This record gives sequence, structure tokens and C-alpha cells, in this order.
Amino acid sequence: MKPTTIENLYESVRQRAERYPESIAFGGRQGIGWRAVTSRELLALVDQLASEIAVNLGVVSGDRVVLWIPGSWQAPVYHFALWKLGAVIVPLDKDTNRELAVAIMRSVEPRVVLVGYDYRPEWLTESDPVAEWWEPGTRGGEATEEVVTNELALIAFTSGSTGNPKGCMISHANLLHEVDALADNVPLGPGCRLASVLPLSHLLELTCGMLYPLAAGAAVHYVPSRRGPDILSVFQQQRITHLIAVPQLLGLMGDAIDAQLRKTLPSPVYRTLLTVATRVPFAARRRLFSAVHQKLGGELSMIACGGAALPREVQEAWERFGIRVLQGYGASECAPVIACAVADGSTPVGSVGKPIRGATMRLTLEGEVLVRGPNVMRGYWRDPTRTAEVLQDGWYSTGDLGRIDEGGNLWILGRARDLIVLPSGLNVWPEDLEAVLRAHPAVKDAAVMAVSKPRGGLLLHTHLIPTGDPGDAREIVAWVNQRLAAHQRLATASWWESASGDFPRTATMKVRRHLLPLPTETGPAVPPSLIGDPVGRAVARVLKLTATRGDQTLAQLGVDSLTTLELQTQIEDESGKTLPDGFLQGDLTLDDLRRAVEALPDDSTGDALAHDLEAAGGNTSRWPFTWGRAFRTFALPLDVLFHRAATRIVVSGAENLEDLPRAVIFAGTHRSYPDLPLLRYALEKTGRAELKDRLIIAAASTLYANAGLLGLIGTLLFGIYPIQQYRRQRESLSELARLANDGSAILIFPQGHHTDPALERAGDPRANFRPGVAHLADALGASVVPFGAAGSDLIVPPHPAADFRGIIIPGGIPLVIHRAPVAICFGPPLRRQTGESPAAFATRLQQTCFALARQAEAAIGAEQESRI
Repeated sequence: MKPTTIENLYESVRQRAERYPESIAFGGRQGIGWRAVTSRELLALVDQLASEIAVNLGVVSGDRVVLWIPGSWQAPVYHFALWKLGAVIVPLDKDTNRELAVAIMRSVEPRVVLVGYDYRPEWLTESDPVAEWWEPGTRGGEATEEVVTNELALIAFTSGSTGNPKGCMISHANLLHEVDALADNVPLGPGCRLASVLPLSHLLELTCGMLYPLAAGAAVHYVPSRRGPDILSVFQQQRITHLIAVPQLLGLMGDAIDAQLRKTLPSPVYRTLLTVATRVPFAARRRLFSAVHQKLGGELSMIACGGAALPREVQEAWERFGIRVLQGYGASECAPVIACAVADGSTPVGSVGKPIRGATMRLTLEGEVLVRGPNVMRGYWRDPTRTAEVLQDGWYSTGDLGRIDEGGNLWILGRARDLIVLPSGLNVWPEDLEAVLRAHPAVKDAAVMAVSKPRGGLLLHTHLIPTGDPGDAREIVAWVNQRLAAHQRLATASWWESASGDFPRTATMKVRRHLLPLPTETGPAVPPSLIGDPVGRAVARVLKLTATRGDQTLAQLGVDSLTTLELQTQIEDESGKTLPDGFLQGDLTLDDLRRAVEALPDDSTGDALAHDLEAAGGNTSRWPFTWGRAFRTFALPLDVLFHRAATRIVVSGAENLEDLPRAVIFAGTHRSYPDLPLLRYALEKTGRAELKDRLIIAAASTLYANAGLLGLIGTLLFGIYPIQQYRRQRESLSELARLANDGSAILIFPQGHHTDPALERAGDPRANFRPGVAHLADALGASVVPFGAAGSDLIVPPHPAADFRGIIIPGGIPLVIHRAPVAICFGPPLRRQTGESPAAFATRLQQTCFALARQAEAAIGAEQESRI
């Protein structure tokens, strides 16, 4: 990639549209479907949104705009639109604690706070300028070509709890240089597809996961959450080739894959496979572990990891699979990448590689890493004192200790300062936590330290000096955690025991943290009292606690943003149930959590992420509804039989099938088995034969759970699509949405069973439509074409009579056929109206279909009278 000459990040969107106009730039979930935005569409959306923000919010150059929005395809549109206006973005993480957020708001004095989650953050006040984000392009305003250049692009605040947070002033030039330089280390180009898992408030994701792929011509697809099913679904459906991750995520995914291998392979085979993998060429490893790659979508080839130290064993585990892992090193103050490994495998495992192009690095006499270059920040926002502490003559003092080997590769040895860098890349300043601890009346002083966990995790522990007689340290931890951000919460505490009664200190009275002992009490893996308590066992294992109380909240117990995913996975392992997205909230008590988990439906699959890997692709395969449609020809004899049995076929309402949208659902009454060939015939008769060939029948998976070969036959011959109703429901609906958007027509019978028309006329509740049709239409973004059918029950009885002595084929279908006329009548497409509930829409659709069924019956009656 050639060095850029642009001055505003917005221009990279324009360049992308010129170079790769029809390529996918960003993708993400929209409802149940997947929205893919091309480069040309992105530019149009950004231009339109910039005008909307200027007109509706009055944002002008230099204004600070706080972004509190989730990672999705809309997020880049907001970033580039604001940069086009010359605004300065202040990104906030979803879990930013109140004190930090209030301090940031006070410091930056934003023009507006744009919020994009389903709730209002607690740190906002009535006087704060707040606006909920909207769908780009829906607020009017004429797009303009004007681009306002402002040096500052964003202010990235480092994590803190009390005091003045530090805001790194990152310029457009800082980020543009990073984009150019990264091409030397992480090769990306058109055809590459990157999964975005980290929040865009994380500079690693913003730079490496959004800006660089955009400039390189790659596509970025946003994973809805960090849960296993969502990650795997995106990997498989979008055929992900690259991933930006933090060590914690790689450790969890690697452990799940390893657990699955151990489960499916005999021990000798498992050990042999791992041994062989280290001795064969890199490309051959992918063939050895082809099953693993298939679960991950088959295309994943490279992972860039940063934000914290990557355990050597985690990197080696992924590279055994034939997936290259590039470890990087950086800081928010450097936008953020300072050094990075290279893709040819020449960087030693454990090293973070050489400085990126344009950056210069040196070590002080004490071994501290200093950096200078065009990626270094302009300083801390409105804080010249602390800026001067870390920036001298253009050199940024990282606070990290390192060494440089003969090949010029940097090895990080530890911290020269007290900052704790978590595996998620978030920072914790011990002094902030200690200030909160000292506010407790039982605590005279405190010293916080990080305790390493297996596979690269960290727990926060505090040593406490009491003001009087020591009490229960766990009570103090619970009290303090209520006042901390999610990622800052303490896991354990212990009372300090020393003859001096004080911590080891330097001559200037600073605590010598490297001399603090590791906590000695880690607790049993599973306390005996929790044997029958899956939630308690999960909490004990993840947080290393020996005892808990039912009225303690997850926040009080120290469940932070890092351990939420780990705890959710562990609870699913222990309970065998699937926890919905957002299930674990900080204010949830253990007793409430136990009751909520007990109320969830049983899921015998279990094993959480490991099971998700095993079950990946376990949904109905896509091929029966693409090239597998060729098997529909084997249903031709049934169509011929239908034509022979129908004395006449009446089709009306053909005008309602003209100019249908791309995503469409046919929904109507259901009399008997010939309803399907009747609909197929009607589509062909009305000139919509392309829909007939691409018809998919949506049905509950429970109806086909034990169907075996019969279920496969139904899928191949008739296009039956079993919708998963529990663990992989969202993925199942997402796949159905993709098929609908690709031009397939969906057929659903909202009554759910064969229904006697007499029940419809009598208003019997057994004939009512179910509201699921509305949910499905919303999920697919589809219009619903109503229809009413008549006569099919006269050709094939829906249920065998009690005295029936003929043949009943599998599925309970009586093998008896009568000759009779049939009719079908279509109505105009329907959509849910504003404010209309799913139940109300189902009722409206039902009334329409019943009226159409009466018209179809009248058509049959007229046919019979004419024959008389």
C-alpha cells in the first residue's frame, strides 16, 4: 500500500469507493438478517449522515462528540460522518463506570452524547446533551461535498476510577500513519474478510479492525457478541479470514477447540496429532486439523493479537492448527501499535516484533521502552503536567521494561510503573482502586496487585491494612466493587501480616509492589457445599472463591467485563442450559441468578463454547436450498398426481403477485397435504415460476427432530426448512433470512396444523393464526402475501378416518386420493403497521386469509354448479 496523502480519515472512505466501489466494506446484523454495505453505499451513507448530524445536532468543527454505541455496521458510518464535519470523537466503552464517565464529560464538554444501546447510561444527567443514534439516511438533509479538516480525530481516555482521567489526543495524521505502516506486518487486501469482536472504543479495534481493513480493500463483519454461537455463526456465514483479538478471547476459543479434540479423539491419536503438527510445514497443519478449520468457517488464516501479553502456549496452540498469530505491542498514546510481528513466521514466538515503519524505539539505562514517531499522540487532553511526564523531546515513555534481541525484535519483560494491563487490553491503575478501598472505615491502607491465571488471565487481589481489628475481607471487596467499573473489580482480598505493620516501601514511600506476596488462599476448585449448585460452582471456579452469599450481586463478587464471558461459559457447562445475550448483569444477585438459570429450558447439549464448536454447522445445511433445489424434480410425480386428482384448479388474485419485494412470505390457511402442490401450481400459473422453484417451507425443528430419513426427503423434495427453537435459533433464522434475501420465497402455515374450515367459520380458537408469523416477517424484513385455499381436504383427507383400513405412509398420511376441484386466492401483501403488536398483525392476517378462503370456496361452488 502506498503512503496516503490525505489529511482527513473521511477521505479514506472516498478513496475506497473509487478503488473498490462494489466490494463489501462492512457487514453486521440487522434484525435477524445480515446487512452488507458496499464501498459505494458506505460513502453515500456517510455523506448523508454528516448532513443529518450537522442539521439536527448542530455539530461543527472542533466539537467533541461522545460515542456510546455498539459495534455494528452503523458504527463506522458515524465515525466517518463526524470526521467529515471536523468533530472530535470521544469513544466510551459500554461498561464505563459512573465516576470515570462523569469526569470525562466534565473534561471534554461535549456538544452531544450519541447513545446506541437499549438503555440510558446511569452517568448521564438531565442537563447533558443527549441524542439516540438513528439509522443513517433517515433524517433528511442534503448531503454536501465539503470536508472540514481538523487536526484532532479523537480523544481516547485511559481507564481510571477516581481523579482526573487521561485523554490521549490522537490526530488524523497519527491514525493515517498507522494504517499505512500496518500493511508491512498484517497483509490484507480485497477478498479478505475480518471479524470484528472487540469494541470500537478500544483503539486496537478502531485502528487495526476498522481503519486499516477499509484502506486495504478488505471487508469487516461485526460479531454481535463475544459468545461462542455468535462468533462461530459469523465465521461460517461470512467465511472469515482474519481476526483481531485480545489474549483472553484467544485463550477461551483455544481451550474450547482443545476440549473438543480431546473429546472426539482417542488419547494416543490426540497426542500424536499435536506432535506431528509441530514437525510439518505450516500449510500441512491446516490439512491435519481440517475438522477444526471447518468449524471456524474454513478460511481463517491469521490472527493479530494485542492489548496485553499473549501467553506463549496460547500462540503455539493456534499455530499448531496452521493459523498464524501475530503478536503486537502498543499503547493508547501511540494510536496504538508500536511494534508487531510479521506474517512470514520469522518473528520469534513470545516477541512482539520490530517497531512499525516510521517509529523509532530505544531503551533507557533501566530498560524502559521509549518510542518516537508519527504515531505518538499530541499529548493528554487539557493536562500539560502529565503530558510532560511521559513526552520529552518527542519521546514517549511507555512505562514498560523490555529488551531488544540481535534481530531487532522487542521482548516485553514487565512494567516499570504500576499500571496493570488486563488481557482485554483495558488498563487498571492500582492507585484508583486503593483510593476507593481507603474510603472504607475498616481499611487504613491497601495495595492492589494482579495475580496471573492459567492461559493468560488475571485476577485483581488487594492486601489490606486494618484500622482496627480485622473483619471479613470479603465484605470489603463487595462494598468496593459496587463503586468500581466492571473491569476494575477485585476478586480477592487478604489482611496484611507483617511485623512492621506496613507494606514494603521506597525511600519516597511508594509501595514496592513487586515485593508483595501472592495470595496464599486460592480456595478449592469446587467447595463441597456447592456440589448441587451449578451457578455456585461456576462462580467458585471462575472467581476462585471459597464461599458466597445469595444476596451478593455479581458486581460485588468481582465479575467484571473480562470474566462475564468466562462465567457465562462456565454456567452453561455446569447447568447444561443456554444463557441468552446480556443475561449476566452486575446488579443480579446469586439467588436471582440461580432462579433465572433454573427457569431456562433444558439444553442437553451443554459444554458451552466447546459444544458450539462441535455443533457448528449443525443447523440445516444451506445446500438443499441452493444447488440442492435440483432434487425438487423428484417431486414431479406428486405434482402429476395432484393434477390428475384436481378436476379443476382456480387461481385468483394474480395481480397481487406483481412487483413483490425481494424478501417475501406466503402465509395462508392449511387444509391438507395438497396445499403445497396447489401453491406451486398457482405460482407457475401466475408467471412467478422463479418463486415456485425457490420455495422454502418454514417449520418448527421439533416436528422433524426424530424424522430421520423422512425429514431429509421432505427437505430435498419440498424445501422444508426446520427452524431451530432453542440453542441456535438466531443462527437458524439468520440463515433463513440470507436465503430470503437471495430470492427464495418462504411459505408458512400460521395455523400450524391441518384445520377444518368449519372451525374457521365458527371462530374456534383452534383455527387461529399464531403470532410467530409476525416475528418471522420482522426477522426477515419480509412482506406477507396472504392466501386462502379450498378443496385440498377433499382430494386427500388430512387425517385418516377411525375405520380407515388402507395404507398410511410415514407422517400419518392416508394413501387415498379423491377427485375434486381446488382453488386458491391471493391478497395484497401485508406488513406490520406502526405500533401494531405481533398478535394484532396475526389477527389481521387471519381475517384476510379466512376471507380469501371463503372466496376460494365460492369459486369451487360455482365450478360445481356449472357442472350440474
